[in-house]
Amino acid sequence: MRSESWQRPDVRKRTMRGATMTSNEASGSAIVGVTNEQQPKFPWRAGVGLLLGGAGWFWGFQALNAVLLPAKIQMIDPVNKVSIVAMVSTVTMLISLVAGIVGGALSDRTRSRFGARTPWIVGGVVFGTVMLVLFITFSNLVAVLIVWWLYSATYNAMLAAGCAWQPDQVAPRWRGTASSMYGMGHQAALLGAQVIAAQFVTNITMGVLISLVIFDVLSLAAVIVNQEKSNKDVPRHQVAGSLFEGFKDFLPPAHAGRDYWLAALARFLWMMPGGIGTYRLYTLTDYMGQPAKEAGQWMSLMSTIGLIAAVSFCAIAGPISDRVHSVKIPLAVAIFTVGLPCWLPFFVPTPVAYTVYVGVSSIGSGIFSALDQTIMTSVLPDPKTQAKDLAFLNSCGVLGNLGAPLLAGAVVSAFGYAGLFPMGFAILTLASVCVFCIKSIK
Repeated sequence: MRSESWQRPDVRKRTMRGATMTSNEASGSAIVGVTNEQQPKFPWRAGVGLLLGGAGWFWGFQALNAVLLPAKIQMIDPVNKVSIVAMVSTVTMLISLVAGIVGGALSDRTRSRFGARTPWIVGGVVFGTVMLVLFITFSNLVAVLIVWWLYSATYNAMLAAGCAWQPDQVAPRWRGTASSMYGMGHQAALLGAQVIAAQFVTNITMGVLISLVIFDVLSLAAVIVNQEKSNKDVPRHQVAGSLFEGFKDFLPPAHAGRDYWLAALARFLWMMPGGIGTYRLYTLTDYMGQPAKEAGQWMSLMSTIGLIAAVSFCAIAGPISDRVHSVKIPLAVAIFTVGLPCWLPFFVPTPVAYTVYVGVSSIGSGIFSALDQTIMTSVLPDPKTQAKDLAFLNSCGVLGNLGAPLLAGAVVSAFGYAGLFPMGFAILTLASVCVFCIKSIK
């Protein structure tokens, strides 16, 4: 039988600042939008909107960030390209952190006949299109980077607004399936964008135009399919009485509760071992003794296996989670499934063992992609600020991603490439424990 905290979020007891109240009485409700009783059938419009949106938003950003931006930088300044790309990546992640939180907070305050999120997504499409056209046009490095950073800020504001569709429109009983659909779009875009964009490294203009069309079409299709309802009748967020109080509205929630911060820590730790992938080529050549050509072939095989495993398990994990009425335990096990096989290439340093590790860990990654949003939307503390609070949880992943290559570099310097794998196991095990310790989710 489904636990009371999962089945009836509208009557869940919650203690905030020393007072106990039901969530429909509190301004800090963990579950907002639609209740299980109000939504007996899966909301296909919201689910397909998240699928299309996840694919479109990530495709536009990933094609440029991973392939076309470095290619343009190489064309403009081939001598200093490595240091420039490193600097650009760092600044981009910092901009992403701020823009996501600010964009989420502003969308929470938006009232329109098209809802709170749609204006930001459509506005992001319009402004993002202008920025990418300018990206194609400019040949000056400073101008290109300014345009790129403006586009990055736009993308992250759109992402913060779009991800809030799930807590807005999907009841808790269906969030596993909805999260799975979003994860499928996300996973497909991450690899698909790189594969397509890689064909245009010598024709950057065409590569950007193709990515722009995909970004625009899928983003607008998500809006059309979703059909977000008007929220003009929803009371506006009270305007702060001072500049300091207004600034607090853009900060992480100070009284979010234990579960929220455990989810934030788990998100951060999940991204921290990402340096294992960053140094995959060097691990194959320097640690496992493979020639460069063979190493590239092994990497291609790993990517193919990883994509198939991740997308397949992402597709089935969400619906299964909804059916068994559990998300916390499958997600904690999935994270541990990514960490445990780290020992395989450590003890058996061969490309075959490394490929098996990638395949098994990709299963866990697919499950994580399917259930991650479910956990995060279930620990949000306040219905008035859910997009901003969700954006902060996502930004913890950005910070982890920012620190991943730094941590990996330090580990390689101290212990060699073999040290990456115990590091991955230790951090992912801790992330799994954080998820398992969340009490409000079954």
